Amino acid sequence: MFNALEIMNILGVISFTISGASKGVKKELDLFGTIVLGIVTSYAGGIVADLLVGVIPPTILKQWQLLLLSISVSITTFFYYKQLNKKFLTLVLKVSDAIGLAAFAAYGAYLAYSHGFSLITVAMISSIVASGGGVLRDVLVNDVPLILTKEIYATAALSGGIVYYLVASISSQGYATVVTILTVITIRILAIKYNLHLPIIKAEVENR
Repeated sequence: MFNALEIMNILGVISFTISGASKGVKKELDLFGTIVLGIVTSYAGGIVADLLVGVIPPTILKQWQLLLLSISVSITTFFYYKQLNKKFLTLVLKVSDAIGLAAFAAYGAYLAYSHGFSLITVAMISSIVASGGGVLRDVLVNDVPLILTKEIYATAALSGGIVYYLVASISSQGYATVVTILTVITIRILAIKYNLHLPIIKAEVENR
């Protein structure tokens, strides 16, 4: 049987691999480039999580099964990408990204809380871990990272970390994990559906 940590890892890897590989196809990368982007997107979060709490080498690097899983999902995404309905594909990408964000937010919070960190630290690590793969993915394909735009992305993960800490403090970590995942997914989906975002200031172009 898988424990909660392994389940979060698997969910995060599958979801973020789909997200990364799909962006690779969209950016017209070849098969190798698509696989690399899928692996980078899915692995960055877990690696950052372990490094932040002092787990060396990172757990995910010792699990070859997850690497094989990421490669397989990347290849499948590459070959079946164009066969999917565009509207359905867009929905799949948004949902998979939301699930990956939630899984790694819970993963980061789980590790941080288990090491006795404070509420603020748990929330910060949760946010960094959840958004790390997406940032690296966007940078590699020369896009502005999603968390630096008006999207409610890292904020959702940050909220998940806070929820995890509060629930784990009065209940079990297993229950906190479930509540955190549901919270992050809900926030992210609502933000997408209703176009919710943080405030921005549009810079005025100077006339010369």
